[in-house]
Amino acid sequence: MLGRRGCSTHVRETCRALQEVGHEIVVLCSRKGHDEGLDQNLRIIERSPSRFRVLGYDLRNFWHNLPLYREARRIVETEKIEAIYERFSLYSLVGAWLGKRYHLPRIVEVNAFLSVEHRHKVHFLRLAEMIEAHVVRNAPALVVVSEPLREALMELRVPPARISIMPMAVNVSHFRPDPERGREVRAKWNLEGKYVVGYVGSLSAWHGISLLPEMARRMLPYCEDFVILVVGGDAIHVRKHRAAVRELGLGRSIIFTGSVPYQDVPGHINAMDVALVPDTNYWTCPTKMFEYQASGVPTVAPEYPAILQAMRHGEEGMLFAPRRVEQAVEHILYLAGKPELRRRMGEKARTRVAATHSWQNNVERIMHLFENMPRGNHS
Repeated sequence: MLGRRGCSTHVRETCRALQEVGHEIVVLCSRKGHDEGLDQNLRIIERSPSRFRVLGYDLRNFWHNLPLYREARRIVETEKIEAIYERFSLYSLVGAWLGKRYHLPRIVEVNAFLSVEHRHKVHFLRLAEMIEAHVVRNAPALVVVSEPLREALMELRVPPARISIMPMAVNVSHFRPDPERGREVRAKWNLEGKYVVGYVGSLSAWHGISLLPEMARRMLPYCEDFVILVVGGDAIHVRKHRAAVRELGLGRSIIFTGSVPYQDVPGHINAMDVALVPDTNYWTCPTKMFEYQASGVPTVAPEYPAILQAMRHGEEGMLFAPRRVEQAVEHILYLAGKPELRRRMGEKARTRVAATHSWQNNVERIMHLFENMPRGNHS
């Protein structure tokens, strides 16, 4: 909840937007996080999973359903909860159990197949997939971030009428064009006079961080005064990637800032000339892309279906075939000498995202779903 990853931002901003239109929110989570300045007066109740590591990732999370369900029942009964909005979590059955017991309106938000994203952690893959399928099949309503996810849920025999597409969103007040903030960040990282290509997010494998050294190598013969600025990542991964680019002789071309507080992320995006989505999962359009757009920065991104729904080639940015590094570099170099084109693209991106991808827009959709759910059995 109070963390710096996109999933934390998504939940936090949804809650904030619901509060702004007058709803009372109680958040139950397994890990609250430590950035207390981000709580925004949210009521957050934490029930941490067991620290008994011998259970392993799968059993520890599966077993956590029991204490979490007890706490959830207490909250529903003492707080007079009227509706449940659940973000899908691997191995979590608590929402389904609550729906069956209390018949409350319930929406499950699915942003990814976690059995795929977390496959490197999962030891009982079949169990994870079975629970994933059980949760989505028994949800009275689901929201997904893209058409590919909707199609994948239908393949799991989820009725199409239960599935609504609700793309990622952005806080358009927090992320906005601000050249002064950008200059401060450039001064901090010695980026004055550089062509800054930026990325914001975790350093997880599916984000394509491994593609950045090859991009830098291809750019060097044509554009010496560039920097790829990588904002985010936990300390262990940052150290690993810093060491790797130094070994490749690219330490001056790729800068890893490490994790920065959420309130400082907009300034780092303001420091960028072009923003980059190196790669992502087929079914998603990352939150970072909307943050780039709200900040008025053109984006270079892979042409996955969800991304195609959020930007147009040559309008808000430029698209490349997934994992085609040479094509991404071609676009980045093309934009390097065209500051006026970058400015126009950034303006179009800001206008589009403010009109269609604010958290307020998403909350309106959520409330419409709740209000139109059949009364009675919401299991």
